[in-house]
Amino acid sequence: MNELLTLREEIVDALDGLDLNLYTHVPGRPALPCAWVQAGSPYITAGQTVDERIVRFNVILAAQVGDNLTETTALDELIESGMAALENNGWVVEEVFQPFSAEFNGTTGLITSITVATPATFS
Repeated sequence: MNELLTLREEIVDALDGLDLNLYTHVPGRPALPCAWVQAGSPYITAGQTVDERIVRFNVILAAQVGDNLTETTALDELIESGMAALENNGWVVEEVFQPFSAEFNGTTGLITSITVATPATFS
């Protein structure tokens, strides 16, 4: 069983009610608004016990394209609802990065990254 894939799927499941296109991986051509999961930094570190590890992921949130106020407001709402959904599903939200503009499918959108962590045991 791929524990890292299972954890990425759990993140996507936690965000399922947010009306986003969700990806367990970095999409080639994301459909906005969306969220995807990628490795965090540091990705895997020692946990509290010999068998435990702490795994970090970055949850990338991308707002629907619009004017600056609309994009900023939409991303703020995604951040707040995303943090709540993740925390309600047992993820530790460590930080939220400053939003920035990025190009998607020939258009520019506003995105941010939420770093989450959880303990995990690998077999």
